[in-house]
Amino acid sequence: MNNIILFKSKKQITAENNYNDFISFCRYQLSGLTQTQDWEQYVWKGYITFRKIGVGHKAFNSKDAMHEDFLDFAKAYIRYQHSLKPLKNYGATMMALRCLEQALLQVLNSGLIYNVTAVVFDEAMQIGSKYFEGNVLAQCGIQLEKLSKFLSEHNLVKSGYISWKSHVKQKVKNNYLPEIEDYHRNDKLPDESALFAIADIFSKNDELLSPRDKFTSSVFALLLCCPSRISEILALPADCEITQKDEKGIERYGLRFYSVKGYGPNIKWIPQVMIPVAKKAIRRLLSLSQNARAFAQWCEKYPDKFYQHELCPKVDEKSKLTVIQVCHALGYPLHDHKSCVLKIKKTSLDGRKSFLNPNDYNYSLNELWEMIISGFSKDFPWYDEEKSIRFSNALCLLNPRQFSLSQMSDIYSFYKPTKGFFFKDIQDKTSNESGFKNIFARYGYYDIEGKPLLIRSHQPRHLLNTIAHYGEMSELDIAKWSGRINVNQNRVYNHVSEEDMLDKIKAIKLNKSNYCKRELIPSNESTVDFDNLYQGAIHLTEFGYCVHNYLVRPCNKINEFIEYDNETLDMKSVDRIRLESIREKLMQLINITQIAFENGDYGADKWLQHHEKNLERINKLLSN
Repeated sequence: MNNIILFKSKKQITAENNYNDFISFCRYQLSGLTQTQDWEQYVWKGYITFRKIGVGHKAFNSKDAMHEDFLDFAKAYIRYQHSLKPLKNYGATMMALRCLEQALLQVLNSGLIYNVTAVVFDEAMQIGSKYFEGNVLAQCGIQLEKLSKFLSEHNLVKSGYISWKSHVKQKVKNNYLPEIEDYHRNDKLPDESALFAIADIFSKNDELLSPRDKFTSSVFALLLCCPSRISEILALPADCEITQKDEKGIERYGLRFYSVKGYGPNIKWIPQVMIPVAKKAIRRLLSLSQNARAFAQWCEKYPDKFYQHELCPKVDEKSKLTVIQVCHALGYPLHDHKSCVLKIKKTSLDGRKSFLNPNDYNYSLNELWEMIISGFSKDFPWYDEEKSIRFSNALCLLNPRQFSLSQMSDIYSFYKPTKGFFFKDIQDKTSNESGFKNIFARYGYYDIEGKPLLIRSHQPRHLLNTIAHYGEMSELDIAKWSGRINVNQNRVYNHVSEEDMLDKIKAIKLNKSNYCKRELIPSNESTVDFDNLYQGAIHLTEFGYCVHNYLVRPCNKINEFIEYDNETLDMKSVDRIRLESIREKLMQLINITQIAFENGDYGADKWLQHHEKNLERINKLLSN
């Protein structure tokens, strides 16, 4: 955080001047999301499109862009927030900015942010309520509050201080509700008929499925194998499969994931019954991405040589090519001159800025290759650098138009499947009206209204979490399996009904002998050997110890007896001996935890701090 440059406003100058300084500061002194020269662009590729609210996600048109009076502030605010804390997604922030822009124009007929008032913020929430509801609307309110505070703190409003609060509060799920009152249940859990339909599609033989059907059904199958987000599935590496034997010698199968929202790298173990499904899905996705990965691997190894695929002409790379040879070099299996001319006329290697010349002897392999590699993403060879996944090792990597039935795929380029690409095929009912049939429509699966079935990508995650709760998996294990840092987030995904909980309680056989019955508790045979520790997440007390996991934060209350002031603590000899024994064990824990911390074990840093603090306290007590 020491290298962050903060914007400092000046109270003695006007809001307009502070506004201009802020824009200039963010544009020329801050970096991130986009280059300085790209500031004027409406689209910051891969991150943000500065479009008005309500225009949807259609192909961007400059008419859909934010008002020119508001645009610079929106860009500056996003870049400033990114500099403070980079995020992968600025959807919530942009939602608030779009509502605020519309409100400024409606109330003041101006998009200049320094004219904003509390009334404008009220109007922004009214606008938001037309497009969003529930917790999404509440999130919009949170971001608007943040904006209001930011503007006041940085002297960017003429009216001075704005104290605005959103009246919409987030709703917390109330477990356990009766099924009739749990409105979220049907929405969050997948429709049974849609679930069976896509399972039926996935079960068909390879030769009966189109490439797109294989892709969609395989990705969805993986969503059902372990509780994951669609972005995590689409970012899986090609070598994601892992097999290990557990402590009982049983072979376990899992997938290497990189979970989002801060959890980091993780292995999600697949239930035994779903292993054949996972393996089949991985096999199909590997087959679909084989050509694109092979091309990427060539580009990584031989960046200066034309891709030598099967159809590529075997000629000197400096020799001029005929139109037919150009087609073959680009992977198009056309053999007559007329067809090749028509294809070349429609072929662009620079993002449709210009098209290839359809005459003979205009290009060599070298010249074509220069055009091809110039069109690569600036991130190449990284498919996802944060996850250390290269294009050549991306499970879901495709070629453009690979799934098209009427067009030939471009083997010389890459396509990274997006969430939207996947969503359209499983959850968009309206696409059927525009001519595109989703996967359910293609196989004749419709609801009672005659519309194609739909299913959302996040529903399997809710379903698997609910099944885990029914199966009485521990909250910690559910969180780890789902890739969550916070166990408290589990409740959002728990849709076990009140009726089911009552049935569980009734099944417990209780009688008088169960209560207040004194029994001898046998000693724990598997005591911890402090001479052969394998992990340091252990609480030490004057009475014994409690073994935990690095994922669980250490309890701050456990060693409160050490917190007493030295003067008030009557240190007896037996206490001193006890503390010395704890100190000896504590030093062993520090050593083993230090190693875990250096190895990157998640949570080890918190335990190391905890142990060191306790050691400091004990040393202080024993020194008196």
